[in-house]
Amino acid sequence: MIKKRTVTDLDECRVLWNSLGPVRHVSDLWEFRLCFHRCFQNQPFFLVLEDNRGLLGMLPLCRLAKEDTFVFFPGETWQGRTWIERTPIYCREQEVLPELLSACPPRTYLRYIEADETDPPPALEIDEIGYLLHPLELQFDIQGYYERFNRKKFKAIKKEIASILSAESSWHVNRLTDYDVMVRMNRGRFEDESYFHDTRFTEGFRDVVLWLQDRGWLRMVSLEIGGETAAVDLGAVYGNSYVVFLGGTHPDFPGVAKAINMHHIESAFEQGFSRVDFLCGDFYWKKLWHLDPQPLYKFISPCLKSELQPKEGLRENMDFLVTQTGLSMSAY
Repeated sequence: MIKKRTVTDLDECRVLWNSLGPVRHVSDLWEFRLCFHRCFQNQPFFLVLEDNRGLLGMLPLCRLAKEDTFVFFPGETWQGRTWIERTPIYCREQEVLPELLSACPPRTYLRYIEADETDPPPALEIDEIGYLLHPLELQFDIQGYYERFNRKKFKAIKKEIASILSAESSWHVNRLTDYDVMVRMNRGRFEDESYFHDTRFTEGFRDVVLWLQDRGWLRMVSLEIGGETAAVDLGAVYGNSYVVFLGGTHPDFPGVAKAINMHHIESAFEQGFSRVDFLCGDFYWKKLWHLDPQPLYKFISPCLKSELQPKEGLRENMDFLVTQTGLSMSAY
């Protein structure tokens, strides 16, 4: 017999979270999620299914009080939609997932779920496309990546980058004061459409930066040109993976996004990272730069679908804005 229960005590939720299994991504770590929980303070609501053998399945949810909606913990939202990707779901057997999803509260909206794209569970639908690069599959030979491009187009990209990286340019890694520079550039470009318009998100990520720095996992990359910070991207390394979270660019340096994006890619090959994750968002440059697409999935309770329909175009509109301005992939 399967029993269902919910857990709202934060310490008990931590124990459940840490029982999920192998940690694949830096955002799978409880401490990463806790940085946002401290700022958003959403009520944990972990959904647990158990049978006579013990834990059968678990969904790490929380409740957004204002929207009366259940989302993945910790509920770090931008315009009512969560940001962190690939939240782990525990199922002792894969066949349990549909039953686990059907046990969710009526107003549940779960984003960026990893699933087998050849046979995703019927309850899931495609959310957005994640974009990755796998240097290991290219035997860490950067030339193999370059060869994905049309030769003429790649030559134009390299020429533009070379013109940006003049003698007056310099790279900086983990200059902590650049976090506030990045926030200002991002907010200046997108105003109330910026994630950083919400101070909870700003301070949550500030805690993430300090936590990553303490563990030696922070990769905040800045490009300075003529004494001016032209671009800042915030990322992390964990195991053999490199992820670029988000960033900002200075409006006085058109095309600077190409320079910092290529810097991420070339650094990943040089340092031997087997996987580079540029996250979701169908940004134009990701297709042009021949990254590897991977669909992620979402689950929306039936009663929420009609309510959320008008909002589904919001992120797509931001993608269009990024395409038109030529910003870094992460500067939305």
